[in-house]
Amino acid sequence: MPHPPLIEDLHTHPECIPILANWHFAQWGPLTGAATREEYAGRLEDAVSSRGLPSVLLAFAAGRLIGSVSLVSNDMSIRPSLTPWLAQLLVAPSDRRSGVGAALVRAAASRAQGLGFRRLYLYTSGDLPRYYARLGWAAGERVDYLGKPRTLMHYELGAHE
Repeated sequence: MPHPPLIEDLHTHPECIPILANWHFAQWGPLTGAATREEYAGRLEDAVSSRGLPSVLLAFAAGRLIGSVSLVSNDMSIRPSLTPWLAQLLVAPSDRRSGVGAALVRAAASRAQGLGFRRLYLYTSGDLPRYYARLGWAAGERVDYLGKPRTLMHYELGAHE
C-alpha cells in the first residue's frame, strides 16, 4: 500500500453497515454477540450514534473500505471488570500485510486514550498473540473461552508515544 489508509469513524459512513455486518458475521458469527447478521447490523447502527463505546473505526484506501476495528465495553464475559476492549479487527484479504491492521489498532488505542482509558484489552488465539506483541501488546493470562484456548492481552495507553 503506497499511502497509509484513511481511518474514519463509522458514524461518518453508516452506508458501510451492510458490508461490515456481512464481513464480521461471516468471520465470527455468534462471537460478535449477535445471533444473526441482522441483529449484528443493529448493533453497528447503535455504534453510529455513540461517541464513546461502542465505537467502530474504518480503514479506506482509494475510496474503498478495506478494514475495520471495534472498541467495546466488554468482549469477554468471564472478565466483566475489564474495559475497554479492542475487538473484531478485520482487514480485507487483498490488503493484509500492508500495515492496515496496525494502523487500525493504533487508531483504536488513540480513541480509547482520548476517552480517558489507561489500558486496552483484547483476547485472541492461534498465532495472533505474536502479531499483537509486535504492536506493543503484552500477553496476560491464557484461558479456555468459548471452547477454545485464548490469550488475554493488554496495551498500556500512552506508554508507546
